[in-house]
Amino acid sequence: MNILQLRCFLAVAGSLNFARAARQMHLSQPAVSHQIKTLEEELNVKLFRRSTRMVELTPEGLAFTEDARNIVTIADQAKLRFSHPDDYPIQELSIGCSNYAELFLLSDVLHELSASHPNLHPRLHVVPHEQLFHLLETGSTEVIFDIREGGKTREKLAFQELCLSSLICVCRIGYLPSFKETISLKELKDKKLIFCNPLTLSPDLARFQWQLAAEKKPADIHFCNSPETAALLAHAGFGIAILPELFLPPGGSIQMFRLAEAPSLSVGLFYHSNFENALLKEFIQSTRRYFSNLNASVSEKSRSPRK
Repeated sequence: MNILQLRCFLAVAGSLNFARAARQMHLSQPAVSHQIKTLEEELNVKLFRRSTRMVELTPEGLAFTEDARNIVTIADQAKLRFSHPDDYPIQELSIGCSNYAELFLLSDVLHELSASHPNLHPRLHVVPHEQLFHLLETGSTEVIFDIREGGKTREKLAFQELCLSSLICVCRIGYLPSFKETISLKELKDKKLIFCNPLTLSPDLARFQWQLAAEKKPADIHFCNSPETAALLAHAGFGIAILPELFLPPGGSIQMFRLAEAPSLSVGLFYHSNFENALLKEFIQSTRRYFSNLNASVSEKSRSPRK
């Protein structure tokens, strides 16, 4: 398998026309057809179905599209990295999260780090909770930021707790009485609830969601793929979203209530205990300092008298 084969495949997959793909690649049509044929032989699958009237991707071709695109992108990045040998070397830091709301919490840390490392190139991965640890174990990420499951430790991995996050009920302004500060599980029984996809959550949080959903009708439950979409539906008045307070998307005119009887969630960084990366060490220290200041600010607000 070579890059030319993959570029030809992507050109045909994008246009579904061999002649058009050949013009795009500045090759003859037989040359493009040969590249596709040799690629199919190597993969031992048919990537396209061809007739006199049309070209279409097979299921295998559709599944291979993302792999081909990723390989070509990595090759282009590698080529670009060495295109200016006199420049300072790029410093990469690979970070994994389970949702985009988490990434906003790291933006100030990355901003601080970029001041002392002008060639810092963060690589950010957003994947479901369990896939995060696969990325860490295989070296695709160096550190992940997520919820710790039930206080458990993982072999060969260190965990740095940054804060405890409460579960929050989020809804459109006016959906619940505004004078309430907390809401009980009993009060949620006759309310429509909005949950995140269990596959994207830590097992503890997923189990808690299922407990709440157990006695509800399917029509009274909405499942969303991310905290952002759950908060959006709550803002639109579809029900009450239950989310970790720390992972609420920034902005939005919504009401928030603390959920009584709900567990606190330990949020922090996972990384290999024997790492030797100085940049990673600096990132961990900066993140600890940022959350320490954030926790102190929250504590100060909670002690302030309410007007």
